[in-house]
Amino acid sequence: MNNKSPGAGELHKWLADAIRSCKKRTVLLKQLYAWAEKLDGGMAMYLQSPLGKAAFQQAVSELVAVQILSPVGKKPATPGGLHRKYRIIKEPVAPDAALHEEIIRAIAPPAELDYYLRNPQDFRLDQPIIEVISNFLRQPQPGLLTVNERAYQLFGDEKFFQGAGRDRSRGARVLKRLGLGYAHIGCRETAEPFFSFQSKDFHARSARDIYIIENKDTFWSFKEQIMDQRAQLRADLIIYGEGKKIISSFQFVDEYAVKPEQDGFYYFGDLDPEGINIYCLLREEYPQYNIQPFVAGYQALIQIGLQKAPVKTPKAQRLVKKNVANFLTAFEPSWAAKIGEHLLQGFYVPQEALSALEMKERFGQQ
Repeated sequence: MNNKSPGAGELHKWLADAIRSCKKRTVLLKQLYAWAEKLDGGMAMYLQSPLGKAAFQQAVSELVAVQILSPVGKKPATPGGLHRKYRIIKEPVAPDAALHEEIIRAIAPPAELDYYLRNPQDFRLDQPIIEVISNFLRQPQPGLLTVNERAYQLFGDEKFFQGAGRDRSRGARVLKRLGLGYAHIGCRETAEPFFSFQSKDFHARSARDIYIIENKDTFWSFKEQIMDQRAQLRADLIIYGEGKKIISSFQFVDEYAVKPEQDGFYYFGDLDPEGINIYCLLREEYPQYNIQPFVAGYQALIQIGLQKAPVKTPKAQRLVKKNVANFLTAFEPSWAAKIGEHLLQGFYVPQEALSALEMKERFGQQ
C-alpha cells in the first residue's frame, strides 16, 4: 500500500462509501476505524503506524470538511482532534418532478402545498388522508359539525383528529401540514363541560360572584355552607375545577352568559405549588375574566396550617417562583409573607384543611 497522501485519499473514499451505505444517523470513531481496517489485508497493521494514524486522521478530517460527517460534542477525544462520535450528513434527495406534479394535483385549495413539496416523503405516508380531506374541500361546504362528528364522517374514527396516541391524532397533524384549521373542514371544537351549581336568581343579578373550587370535598362543603345557607359570602355560581381539567373546561363558562366586566371570578385550590400553577395558567388562558384568588379562603388555610405540624410538599410538584410571586400580589404584605415563607420552605396546606365546620365558623351567618 502507498503510505503517503494517495493512501489517505483512498482511505477517504473507502470511508465515504461505507458512510453512505450506513442507515444510522450517527457513527462512532471506533466504527470508522473498523471500516478502515477492512480496506485491505494489511490495513490493520498500517493503521497502527505513525503514517497510518496520520492518514486515518486526515481522512476523517476531510470527511468533516466536505460535510459528510459532523462532529458530535465540543471536545475532541483524541490528541489528533478526532471526536468520539460523528453525525452522518445525508445527501439531499434530488427533487422528483413527477412527484411534485402529483402533490400539486392532489392537494385542493385552500390547503397549502409548501410542507409536502419540501417533504415529499411525508406525502406518500399521508396521501390517503390528504385525498379524503382534498375531496371534502372540493365539494360544496356542508353544515357545521363538531370535530369528532366530522372525524367519524370522513375517517370512520371519531377521535381521528383529537384522540390519544400518535395514530389517533394523525388527522390533526396532517391538517397542520396542509395549513388548515378545523373551520376549513366545517367543524368546531366543543368545550368539556364542568360540574357546577348556580343560585336561583343567577340570571336576574347584574353582577355575580363565581367561585372555582379545585377539589371535590371542598366543592361540596362550599355548596352546603355558603351557597345553600345564609352566609357572609355570596356564591352565585360554584364550579368544580377538578384539578388541571379546569384549564380546558373553563371555556364552558360562556354557556352561563357570564359578564366578564361585571362578574367577580375567584379561584380556590390547595395552598401548594401545583394549585398556584393551575391558578396562574387559568388566568393566562382566560385573561378576559380577571380571575383572582379567593383571598379569605387562602388566609384561612394558612392560619389552620400553621397551627399544625408542617406538611412537606410532594416531590413531584414544581415550585415556580414567578407564579408564587404573581399569586401573592393579591394579598396584604403580612399575609403574603406568611404564605410565601411556608411555600418556599417546602410546605403546603391542602384545601381540605378548610373543612365544612371551619367554613361555617369563618364564613357562616353571624
